[in-house]
Amino acid sequence: MTTETPRAPKIKLAHLAPGYLGDIGPEEFLEGMGFSELDLTEVDSSQATYLDCSLSRANFGAAESPVNLTGARFSGSKIDDCRADTLTMPRGSLIHTEISGTRIGAGVVHDSVWEKVIVHNCRISYLNLRAAKLTDVEFRDCTIDEIDLDRAKANRVSFPGSSVGVLQCEGATLGNVDLRGLQPHKISGVHSLRGTTIDEMQLMLFAELFASELGISVE
Repeated sequence: MTTETPRAPKIKLAHLAPGYLGDIGPEEFLEGMGFSELDLTEVDSSQATYLDCSLSRANFGAAESPVNLTGARFSGSKIDDCRADTLTMPRGSLIHTEISGTRIGAGVVHDSVWEKVIVHNCRISYLNLRAAKLTDVEFRDCTIDEIDLDRAKANRVSFPGSSVGVLQCEGATLGNVDLRGLQPHKISGVHSLRGTTIDEMQLMLFAELFASELGISVE
């Protein structure tokens, strides 16, 4: 059985109008705008829509004062070279979107929907994707300390060239999730790994983790 690969997003950005801090607010509909070098500390952008937009070199705020992107929707958009000590975007959606060159401390994106998304060359300390729905998502050349997929539903997700330290997937429903190349030092939710693909080397490396999770003693 061949593991299906994620389908690439379709993003066409051209002739973007300059975007300013004053354009951003709760429930705003933003289309065809380019936002660059903005400080979004404590900005309320909840329930806003970003259609065919770009955000580059933006500061998403410190851990105690992040931008509020709760329920925000990004479609056909790019987020590039940004910094977020805490990315607060629960119940939001990313559709046909690319995130690249971005440093994220804690990504609070539980209960979100990701469809046709590429996360490229990003450094992420903790990514909370609990109860999220992911379809056609690729984490390419990323360093992720911990990713939490508890109760998530994921299909056609891969991690080429990436590293993950801790993988949580308790109660997750996974299909065509390609874990080849990853070497996490901790995995929780081994019973939920049905529907993933690993290689023979990983099978040997993970043997002790699998045995511990399943309560098997190896003597």
